[in-house]
Amino acid sequence: MNFQELRDDIETTRRMTYLNTGWAGPSPRRVLARMAAAAQQESDAGPAGPDGLAVVRSIAAEAVTSAARILGAGEDEVALTHGTTEGVNIVLHGLDWAPGDELITAELEHPALAQAATVVEQRRGVVVKRVAFPSDASPAQMLAAVTDALTHRTRLVALSHVQYTCGLRMPAREIADAAHRSGALVLYDGAQTGGHLRLDMREIDADFYAISGQKWLLGPTGAGALFVRREAAERLRPLFAPSAERGRGRDLRPYEMTSHAPAALAGFAEGIAISEELGMAAIEQRTHALGDRLRAALASIPGVRLTGPTAPETACGLVSIAIDGLEPSELAAQLWEQHHVVARTVNFPAAVRFSTAHFNDESDLARAAEAVEQAAKRVSAS
Repeated sequence: MNFQELRDDIETTRRMTYLNTGWAGPSPRRVLARMAAAAQQESDAGPAGPDGLAVVRSIAAEAVTSAARILGAGEDEVALTHGTTEGVNIVLHGLDWAPGDELITAELEHPALAQAATVVEQRRGVVVKRVAFPSDASPAQMLAAVTDALTHRTRLVALSHVQYTCGLRMPAREIADAAHRSGALVLYDGAQTGGHLRLDMREIDADFYAISGQKWLLGPTGAGALFVRREAAERLRPLFAPSAERGRGRDLRPYEMTSHAPAALAGFAEGIAISEELGMAAIEQRTHALGDRLRAALASIPGVRLTGPTAPETACGLVSIAIDGLEPSELAAQLWEQHHVVARTVNFPAAVRFSTAHFNDESDLARAAEAVEQAAKRVSAS
């Protein structure tokens, strides 16, 4: 499969200009067909009968293997989840916190991580340090903000690898190195990276890393994965099980909170298979190049202000803008109602965010830029 074939396999691209994959990506027909086939196979075999259970286990094993490949991790380091939020909560609530322990996160964080941090703050007496840096910060600024907050009481640094509000890409390895030197563990929220950036857990050196299937991997809602580094597993207590089960090798099933829909796991695995066929390095290059072109086009429009990074080392396929005098919610509504362009609003800073996924093309960028230009002209004329 190539990028044009992927685009042709996504019905959404014929109905609208879809630039909101950072929220949820449209699934290609191939993913939908795999999900339907898995559901039929499970039902035909008898879901809770011996044959049906064998089908379920086979699909789950495939999903684990697929997630391990896309993460650059071992299969014994991957637990299946229902999405990034679940993975983040498994870690934050699975650590043996003591009152006064410190957790470092960022002010820009998605509610999934920010709210979980507040819960352990309120219930466990954890001191949460929410470091601040601008939405277009340099790697040095981000690293300094985290490093300055580290103390001997810091137990965990928990950050989004890519900040959802603005597309700011964190210096993941450098932050992990600083945290580990201080004796802290590292958790990355990879909601905006799985299927978007090439990932290798050994290169990043994270202890925990959570991804979702429904965004850049173009899979269904309800499937994801959590990486738990072998050396860090003993520090993490399963939420629903008394202790980690031991069998052939290390078993992370106790960290999985509830059962999974085989159809969702099949779609998750198929989305990963498509990403691997295209090549994650090629996907990353394409999404970032499209993002750069959209940023340039939007920045050239009078009245439009970029609210995120532009430097190659910190930018990605998320592009956020604001128009002075026009609320982001109104701009997003105009884009859809008048041009059938799908984007979303974000806060901190308040903006409209576009996602340039690998199935998007130059025509999508042109339509988005034209729609924004018309909105900006209406503001200036009023």
